[in-house]
Amino acid sequence: MTLGPRPALFLWVGLLMISGGVITQMQVTTDLTALLPRSADRTQELLVAQLRDGIAARLMLIGLEGASPEALADASRQVTRTLKESDLFTYVNNGDPAHFAAERDVLMRHRYLLSSAVTPEHFSTPALRQALDRQLQLIGSPAGAVTKAFLPSDPTGELGHILSEFTVGEQPTVLHGVWFSRDGSHARLVAETRTPGFDIDQQERALRSIRTAFASSGLPDSARLLVSGPGVFAVESRATIQRDSWRLSIVAGVLVTGLLILVYRSLPPLLLSLLPVLTGLLAGVAAVQSIFGFVHGITLGFGATLIGEAVDYPAYVLTQVMAGERLQETLSRVWPTLRLAVMTTVFGALTMLFSSFTGLSQLGVLSVAGVLVAGFVTRWIVPALAPPVMRTAPHHILPPNWTRQLTSLSRVGWIVWLLVGGAILTLAIHHDRIWDNDLANLSPISQSAKALDEQLRKDVGAPDVRYLLVISGATQEDVLQSSESALPLLRRLVDEEVMTGFDLPSFYLPSQETQQMRRNALPAPAALTSALTNALEGLPFRSGLFDPFVRDLEQARTGPLLESTDLRESALSLKVRALLLQSGKEWVGLAPLRGVGSPSVLADRIDHEAIPGITFLDLKAEAGRLVNGYRAESLQLTAVGVLAITAVLGWGLRDVRMVGRVLLPPLTAVLFVVTIFTMIGEPLSLFHLVSLLLVIGIGLNYALFFNRPFTDEAERDRTLLSLTVCILATLSAFGALALSRTPVLHAIGLTVGLGAALSLVLAAMLGKQQVTA
Repeated sequence: MTLGPRPALFLWVGLLMISGGVITQMQVTTDLTALLPRSADRTQELLVAQLRDGIAARLMLIGLEGASPEALADASRQVTRTLKESDLFTYVNNGDPAHFAAERDVLMRHRYLLSSAVTPEHFSTPALRQALDRQLQLIGSPAGAVTKAFLPSDPTGELGHILSEFTVGEQPTVLHGVWFSRDGSHARLVAETRTPGFDIDQQERALRSIRTAFASSGLPDSARLLVSGPGVFAVESRATIQRDSWRLSIVAGVLVTGLLILVYRSLPPLLLSLLPVLTGLLAGVAAVQSIFGFVHGITLGFGATLIGEAVDYPAYVLTQVMAGERLQETLSRVWPTLRLAVMTTVFGALTMLFSSFTGLSQLGVLSVAGVLVAGFVTRWIVPALAPPVMRTAPHHILPPNWTRQLTSLSRVGWIVWLLVGGAILTLAIHHDRIWDNDLANLSPISQSAKALDEQLRKDVGAPDVRYLLVISGATQEDVLQSSESALPLLRRLVDEEVMTGFDLPSFYLPSQETQQMRRNALPAPAALTSALTNALEGLPFRSGLFDPFVRDLEQARTGPLLESTDLRESALSLKVRALLLQSGKEWVGLAPLRGVGSPSVLADRIDHEAIPGITFLDLKAEAGRLVNGYRAESLQLTAVGVLAITAVLGWGLRDVRMVGRVLLPPLTAVLFVVTIFTMIGEPLSLFHLVSLLLVIGIGLNYALFFNRPFTDEAERDRTLLSLTVCILATLSAFGALALSRTPVLHAIGLTVGLGAALSLVLAAMLGKQQVTA
């Protein structure tokens, strides 16, 4: 392709303007679920939905410590009042009964449709007498004041029965009227945010409001606030990813710029070297924004890799300039090899574009667009802007004889084959340790923070974010009936200590069939009055005390059935919306399970019962299955990428033996990197696979130039100098990434840095340098 300087410059300026315009509208996200696949099966879609805005994604778990239990209890009430007055939370609970007024009113109004105790026998004379005797005992207990308040309207104790069903299994410890940890040293609260878990800005506002409420709670300076939950993790992850992405990109840029200053010691070659890097990075990020509508923070951090890759191209050119030679003349000698280097990198990254894993696809777009543009700028813009003659020669920044020592490694190339055999044997023995299937390992959250979340969740009885029953049905009624069918089995599993508790959508909204059955069980006023009169004989209750009971029961017997809209005055509506979802044309109910001790036993029991429409879902295991599927896809795409690279090399080199000689060093480097990671206990994620593709691309560049024929010793020395500059630039950029606290960026930096160094050494050991003149 021939392109004149002026058209090339116009094209470059137009590209800069368009890319700059796109980037001004750039939307950056740090939500890790945004990296998940665009499409999946129904279960995986449910998994992604739960990770983004599931029943646990809105919870913030709060702990107060460092003061006396009495002071912590008072502070718990103060914090709860403050958060309830905020518009950021739909539900705040510290275990204090005083905060359940709205929920209590709704439950009382619909108690006869919600209570599973309602049967025809429940209102017989013997049953009423037994209930009244029980109420007399409760009046004399510490709960006497509450019992007296509800006795006239609820002598059968339906409210208490309903609440006991809502709290199946182990309950939080109550001290001084509020929730505490098991040892009584920490007050506990739980808050549910109004906005979805993936709205990180609002989650951050909610977190700030909790900290403000704590600061004004009156606790001493020694007191500490503990906050955890998915929203807290999202805020902390965003801060870490943003800090790492920008800081490491700046560090990589400074290191590479410093390296170029040491090499060129002149402003023109320095600026010319940075042009491909900056233009490629700008165009790559703009391409991602244009295609996806957002740019992930990890993708921006990955932009540091373009600094290490794209700076190689002008380095291969500027270090090859002979004294008095025009840059265009240098390009005519170097461009055939450099073109192959660009094309192999592009074809290697091109396969990532077709990944259905959004995170990989974004990195593919960034790499392909960035490398292509960097190659274009190196080929046409750098010579167009370069001075007629480069007046300064590049300087060696390492001892001059180190490259000679490097090339002498070819004498012991046989060692490579021994190492290859050892690596293959090692991977065969430890094949079960190669891959990482845990999606949570993509998060930069520390193990101590995860442990705190687990403890807080256990103390307040919050639902486990891992285990669910998924209840499917064609209609909402079908789901609610299946939910009711699962209740006996789940109660048995709690009694057998397979788990400690559970929640069901039918607790809060029974099926229409069940409600109708309960309503039919309610007696007419005359029958109820007769049974009640007989039950009251000999008991010390005044006449007419239970008139509200008779009135309320008749209203329930003749009134409408309960609908989800009847709950909207309380937090119960939020419960129903979280546990009962419409997914496409079908309905899905979710039953979160608490304290699951043996997931395999639980899954077997549920499968054995074979309740229609109900399946057990282990979110972590399902996430592992999702990762396995996309890893298999990525491996296939990687294989396609290697074949495409081989085809490009075959077209460019026209020599089968040379193709093998060029491919062997980077592929062997990949084998060694995988083996090293397996041995040190760092399993490979999907992003390690991306990095290994980069290793192949960078390693091919080294191998191409190591195996390039030279006209004289001076040209060989210049080539070895360019390789020195390239490996140091690569190690600078990817070494910075390796220091990241974000696992994805750390994986990319460590993998490519190690792989690039091995590729250079292997290219020297396996390559054949020839001086043709």
